[in-house]
Amino acid sequence: MLLIEDNAELAEATAEFLRSEGLEVLIAATGNSGLEMAEAFQPEIVLCDISLPDMAGLDVARVLREAPGTKDALIVMHTALSERDLRTFERQPVESVNLFLPKPLTPEKLDTILARLNVLQRSRVSPPPISEI
Repeated sequence: MLLIEDNAELAEATAEFLRSEGLEVLIAATGNSGLEMAEAFQPEIVLCDISLPDMAGLDVARVLREAPGTKDALIVMHTALSERDLRTFERQPVESVNLFLPKPLTPEKLDTILARLNVLQRSRVSPPPISEI
């Protein structure tokens, strides 16, 4: 999992929580560093803050969708926006984002992320098995 979060304390606390749940987590503090890490790491899940110091989280998501290594990643926007403001984002068709979640991350929200990842993985078309000759 790649966590893109500019608040260092929040990033460390979130990463610690995710690691305690058995996930491998890389942290990036900016959108650009997150994109560089994503290119090298090719994570299945990207948890990205909507507001970053160098670019909008939604712009990060759009770039990730265009990159071959992350086009199928589960992209989750993580935000301190109020529930009301968050509903505005959820109603808009944002093709590059799979899920919007309010901060802080909780075990229930992590379950939502992992369940969504499982649905995505099952929906991907797998090549047929090679039959033995």
